[in-house]
Amino acid sequence: MKLTNKISFVLGFRTFLLVLLLGFVMSFLQTYFDFKNRYTEVSRSIESTVESSRASAARAVYLVDPNLAEQIIKGLTHFDYFSYVAIIDERGKTMAESIRDDVDYVNPVLSIVAPNYADSEVVVGQGNFSGKMILRVNNHVALIGVYDRATRTFIISLLGYMTLSLALVLLYHNSLAVPLMRLAKRLQRVNTTSITEQSIGHLRGHEENEFSLIVDSANDLLSRIATGQLLLTQRSQRFRLILDTAPLLIYSIDSEGKFVFANKSTASFYGYSIFDLKGKTAEEVIGEVDPKLLALIKDFMHNDSRQYKTTLEMFNYESQSSVNELSLVKFHTFDGQSLLIVSNDITKRVEAEEKIENLAYYDPLTTLPNRNKVYEVLNRVTKARSVSIYDVAILADLDQFKRINDTLSHSVGDQLIVELTKRLKNDFAKTGLIARLGADEFLYHRENVSSEYEIAKVIALELAEQIRMCINQEIELGIHRYSLSGSLGVVIYEQGKDTADQILQYADTAMYESKKLGRNCVTLFKSEMAMHAAQMLQLERDIAVAMLEDQFYFVLQPIVHSISGKLVSAEALIRWNKNEQIIPPDEFIPFLEESALIVEVGDTMLNKVCEYIAGLKAENKIEDDFKIAVNISGKQFSDSKFIQRIIFILRKHQVSGQHLEFEITESVALVNLKETIEKINELKKMGISFSLDDFGTGYSSLSHLKDLPVDKLKIDRSFINDISVDKQDENLVLSIIQLSKNLGLTIVAEGVETQQQLDWLTATGELLLQGYYFSRPIVPPDFNEKYFSQNTDPQIR
Repeated sequence: MKLTNKISFVLGFRTFLLVLLLGFVMSFLQTYFDFKNRYTEVSRSIESTVESSRASAARAVYLVDPNLAEQIIKGLTHFDYFSYVAIIDERGKTMAESIRDDVDYVNPVLSIVAPNYADSEVVVGQGNFSGKMILRVNNHVALIGVYDRATRTFIISLLGYMTLSLALVLLYHNSLAVPLMRLAKRLQRVNTTSITEQSIGHLRGHEENEFSLIVDSANDLLSRIATGQLLLTQRSQRFRLILDTAPLLIYSIDSEGKFVFANKSTASFYGYSIFDLKGKTAEEVIGEVDPKLLALIKDFMHNDSRQYKTTLEMFNYESQSSVNELSLVKFHTFDGQSLLIVSNDITKRVEAEEKIENLAYYDPLTTLPNRNKVYEVLNRVTKARSVSIYDVAILADLDQFKRINDTLSHSVGDQLIVELTKRLKNDFAKTGLIARLGADEFLYHRENVSSEYEIAKVIALELAEQIRMCINQEIELGIHRYSLSGSLGVVIYEQGKDTADQILQYADTAMYESKKLGRNCVTLFKSEMAMHAAQMLQLERDIAVAMLEDQFYFVLQPIVHSISGKLVSAEALIRWNKNEQIIPPDEFIPFLEESALIVEVGDTMLNKVCEYIAGLKAENKIEDDFKIAVNISGKQFSDSKFIQRIIFILRKHQVSGQHLEFEITESVALVNLKETIEKINELKKMGISFSLDDFGTGYSSLSHLKDLPVDKLKIDRSFINDISVDKQDENLVLSIIQLSKNLGLTIVAEGVETQQQLDWLTATGELLLQGYYFSRPIVPPDFNEKYFSQNTDPQIR
């Protein structure tokens, strides 16, 4: 260390300058006051001397005595500060004068505070005998004693101050500099790389002063540094462990393209160890296997962006690819700019997203686009166009495909769907979109068919017929052959005019029209169909309101014994009172049977019937064998909770099942024969009986009739109408009656309206009769009055 930088020298030098400055100021002040006192004394002495010599000088002038004047001059020159003295007579003649040899003596120091000479003239005598005495005083000679004393004082003070400064330098050196040097050497010996706690000892002789505080503070700082280093080491180890166990690729590259840091995933990805990778260049490591990534990194290093994110395909050292999310961030270090790169393998996520998208937009069984994809396509093509272009949508629904699933199993149904899909794709996928909307619903969509409606219509109907024929072709599965048929609805729409929902609704409406026309045919959608669909929608809303406002009620039609003519049971029929207007059953029942609302409406009717039965029982108006028949729809019967709801309703009204009879149609009974039989048997345990309604109008009745545990067969009114005039109907009814007797079933003939019909049926034997001949359906109060009052004749006819 240079001498001039040492604290003792700096403090000593500064002390010396300060002391010297103070000594100079004090000496100057002392000399200044000494000078003023001396100057005052000299001035008084001069005045006194001149005053004492004035009279003698006046006498010499008056007497014109040069000798006397000479003596006066000699007396004045006795004072060494008079450098010139002269006496002038009244004529201006010098009578005597004296000039000293030191007349040019000048003290340069005193020149600062006092002029060298002071001239004065003193008038002597009076009147015509007056002269003057001229005096010149050398102030520097007069004040020479002051100067000498000041010089001695300054020299002595300077020497004293220098001695004091030297003593202070030695004191500072021994008391401050030396301990600081010892303390500095001890601090230098501290190992800054060690994470163990270290300390320095107290300086001997300084255990209780400020140096002790410095040592304690330094030890405390060393303790905190050691603790911080330990925590930092632990955190660094944990951070390193986290980075090395993370599946992400995390690494840093400096401005020269060299690896500064990399975790294990990065090293493994590029076929290196962590230690081998450090110091290698990106050109060597990445450039060999993934030039595209290297180019991206270089481009980012040389542009002005601070951050960059992208998704790209990356390759490892084995040339295996993966989809990665890549993040690049620039940051500054002490030796320049570096780049942090984080890469996340999202291959599985991308595959999962693709799989989810496939599940969302494609049918898993056939891989055809599903309803969501169809909506996406239709929403795209239904945007307004500047030129009128017509598209075609053809909806095909397989006829009675549910029966195939129920009778042959869903596995066979799926195989048939797959085989049919292959045909449809092979024949129509090149010209348009083939999609599967539901279990047995397919949609064909073709864009830009024609700018002319009539041409588009011809093409659409030809395509629909081709699709129908394709569906009708037999399908071979193993050794079996299966025939399918389809009902098709065709929609021709102008791009930009209708929404996707409307297009599918129109196609659905046209397809159901094909169902109504007997199935296995093609129907072109017309505007009046839309009106009908709107009416059906409004009907659905009205039915929902009717349920809320309890507008549905039931009427009763009697069922009588053909021989005795007595009332044995009644059928409850639903009616709708809409704002004091009775809606005909044929206007809402067909729709209701196809709607999900039928379940709720059916439960409501059953509740009301049971409530009515409970009232009759409470008044003892009915016998134990009296039953009321209630129609059960297919949706009600197939509901998984149907039996639980029946139990709940019976318990709610405290009614026995023996007063109820459920009427089901052939189509309901044969949907799932095994399940139907199980449900019928379960309900019959509660006392509920079953009748097969509209017998003879369905299909496969005779082959399954023996398996159904029903109690009655109801011959449809269509056979009874012409029974007395049509031999075919007569023979058919006779066959049904004979079959029922053989199976032990009770026959109920519906639609009896004339005496001839009654006579013919009565002649066949014992059976039950129902129809307008006996009574139209009437409300419960009128039914009670007619059949359960005290005056009622037990014979109805």
